Amino acid sequence: MAKRCISENQRVWLVGQLDDWQLQGVLSADQADRILDLYETQAELSERKRSTALLTLMGVAALLVGLGALLLIGYNWNAMPDVLKLLLIFGMIVGTQGAGFVLRFNRHATLLSEVVFFLGCLFYGAGIFLTAQIFHLNAHYPDGVWWWAVGVLPFALCLDTLLVHTLLVALLAIWCGMEIIRFGEIGLWFFGRWGGIPNGAYSLPLLAFPGLMWAYRKGSVATVALYVPLLAWWIILQPIAWDMEEETVYFIGAVGGLMLVIAESHSSGAPFAIPYRLFGVLLAAGVLLAMSFHEFNEEIQRSAFDARSGVLALVIVMLSMAIISVTAVFKRHQSPEKLSVVSQIGQIVRRQWLPIGLVLLMVMLQLWHLLIGEPILPTIVANIAMLFLAVWLVGVGLREDRGQPFAAGVLYFLLWAVVRYVDLFGDFGGMLGAAVMFFLCGGALFGVAFYWRQRRRPQHD
Repeated sequence: MAKRCISENQRVWLVGQLDDWQLQGVLSADQADRILDLYETQAELSERKRSTALLTLMGVAALLVGLGALLLIGYNWNAMPDVLKLLLIFGMIVGTQGAGFVLRFNRHATLLSEVVFFLGCLFYGAGIFLTAQIFHLNAHYPDGVWWWAVGVLPFALCLDTLLVHTLLVALLAIWCGMEIIRFGEIGLWFFGRWGGIPNGAYSLPLLAFPGLMWAYRKGSVATVALYVPLLAWWIILQPIAWDMEEETVYFIGAVGGLMLVIAESHSSGAPFAIPYRLFGVLLAAGVLLAMSFHEFNEEIQRSAFDARSGVLALVIVMLSMAIISVTAVFKRHQSPEKLSVVSQIGQIVRRQWLPIGLVLLMVMLQLWHLLIGEPILPTIVANIAMLFLAVWLVGVGLREDRGQPFAAGVLYFLLWAVVRYVDLFGDFGGMLGAAVMFFLCGGALFGVAFYWRQRRRPQHD
């Protein structure tokens, strides 16, 4: 059975606890050894760290080698006959991928084969554009990036590292941006162009979800952290595709709330929730910070919103409801209490009061803009929402005993305090007022640090 991954700090803690339990007679020495044997040894942990660092360096080296090879070919490109160009292109692709298979299955050089496969994927993408140049094909050039991503996808799913997944995510993000920002008005492509439906790069989820499922199956939080911002990027670009750029600020905030809904749909303390929570907080906190200024709300209230923005808001609400419903059904089957689906939904809603509240808040502010268009209320509500978000982050840190969300909540509250002082009282207080403000913030941070230290101390006694 494969041993479970563990960090160095976790291993030190586990060894210490096992020693204490043996001294107290809770565990025998044999039981302690069997528990410790479930996890990586110190040597295996060090080897995994070295392998990760080595893979990163070799990946960068492969990228530089690939660029150098392409520049060398490009220098002599015009002097080559077309047949030689094609032989060179296909030879490089087949040669590198074949070498990767030999290294992986015959030589069992897994790490080196990953790098060679990555280099082969780079040559594959270059081959697409070089072949088009040979035959003077003037097509929709983002399609080349799409086909490049399609060719990389099988390698990403079959290999065991982040390297090819990183390339796949980068290609999909570039393709999505080109399609929507540059060619959003040309219409949906499906056996021809459909002008009534904008070009929203709708095949991106079909290409991204297999990699996301691979990450869950492999237990790779880092890979999930690659695909989450990719999907958020695609969703955020949709108002641009539908020619509703004015609605972007509220839509981004709603997407942040949706990310937090997905994060809280995981079990408490689940590591897979961290990427969703991180990017959800970044999106929501950034939007609320901008909307906390009256001048910003005045500016966006001057823009003419499209009534179709209500459709986008409704889509986010429906997605949130669907995620909550699926989570309720899933937890009902896992729970021994066998509560009704309605009861499960009620429990989830109580836990997710802030993510759901953020989604509904953005929808209501969008409707307020459409119907009334007055900037004072959105400014007040955004400031209150910033405080609630700070309190919620502190609560998450206490609930999961994690310092990062706790510190993020405290710092976000201090950011709100400093910004509001500068915005409202900067001219009145001057340098003396600013000094008092910083002293108060510093004292608050000392107090929070002391509280966190006192809270964690009993766990180590």
